[in-house]
Amino acid sequence: MTSDSQSADSVELNFADPQVMECPYPLYEKLRDEAPAYFVEATGFWIISRYDDCLAAIRNPKVFSSKMGFRPGAVPSEVMRIYEEEGFGDLPDTLVSNDPPSHTRYRKLVDRTFTAGRVRQMEDYMVEVVSELIDEFIADGRLKVMNDFAIPVPMYVIADQLGVPRSDRDKFKEWSDAAVAPLGMLISDERKIECAKLAVEMQHYFVKVFDDRRKNPRDDIISDLVTKEVDGTLLDTPELLSVLNQLLVAGNETTTSAIGASVVQLAQDPELVELLASQPDKCNNFAEEILRYESPVQGLFRMTTEDVEVGGTAIPKGSLVNLRYGSANRDENKYECPAEFNVDRKNASSHLAFGAGIHHCIGAQLARREIAIAVRELTTRLKDIRLVDPDTLSHTPSVILRGLNEFEIEFSER
Repeated sequence: MTSDSQSADSVELNFADPQVMECPYPLYEKLRDEAPAYFVEATGFWIISRYDDCLAAIRNPKVFSSKMGFRPGAVPSEVMRIYEEEGFGDLPDTLVSNDPPSHTRYRKLVDRTFTAGRVRQMEDYMVEVVSELIDEFIADGRLKVMNDFAIPVPMYVIADQLGVPRSDRDKFKEWSDAAVAPLGMLISDERKIECAKLAVEMQHYFVKVFDDRRKNPRDDIISDLVTKEVDGTLLDTPELLSVLNQLLVAGNETTTSAIGASVVQLAQDPELVELLASQPDKCNNFAEEILRYESPVQGLFRMTTEDVEVGGTAIPKGSLVNLRYGSANRDENKYECPAEFNVDRKNASSHLAFGAGIHHCIGAQLARREIAIAVRELTTRLKDIRLVDPDTLSHTPSVILRGLNEFEIEFSER
């Protein structure tokens, strides 16, 4: 077991502060205790930090709307020009940024994608993906964790399920990173423009794939998207691009982050590695606990449609609210000793890492299995896992995501 030790008094509410980015949890604790609904002057949005308040908001989409759209001044004009003139314009709200009844139509289509039954059928295939990756590095005794394991595991899986070549993995990752970087709110205008160009590049790539699947459907997700009617109609190209973009991102970014965090946890706790090696069934609950402990999505935004009270604080209509899942999953009123990683935690799976309600992550079941299988196969085949340079561990700056930068481990083969 490990725990956080940084003092809450040593941090300020500044998401651009590297200290906050590396260890936000003391700040979250302070917010939960002193200001469960807190307005951040510098950013113009509210933070909701307690578990019960976040869950109540998630389950009340009528008041906490996901449909926010672009705000004036939020992006450079050049970004909009790129989308309008080179791409397919401002893509419609479909899933994450949408509300019922429109959201319900798209959700009907994608809910068929990663059902529990389909994920169970993929078990042997996912073991094969993970095992092949381990085969490539195990003799070296050293691993670049993100590039050579955490990224390719979910990227290969989602590429195979979409029906696109694994050989384009680097390009998919670049596109996926470009899709999420602007959401993190901590990038330059130059990077926003670069991300827009990459997004348009992705659009043109997948439009060609859509055209091919309409003529030559296969047993893959894209074929389902382009050929299946929802409420009597097929999705048009902008709708398909919107849905596909979210499937690609949801299919790899958060799982990559969780696998990276899992490896760090293993490297910091040799006894845990041996426990999992001897009792591999515990890897399932390990996956739940790592999602709680180091939530890949630290928080998502909502817009209030009416005046509302949260934690005794009045939040006006039209306010941008960040539901801070990373804080909710460390709430003392929900979890005993929340700053400790406990592989035997009974209620670990109650975490909000995948949201809840109508916006519960489509790929949640798939992500859980990918994480559990990755950890199980690693601990079955490796021992003496250790960080090469623990002092250099760092996270990519983002208000939304918690993803590790590249790091290396050394290990011995069992």
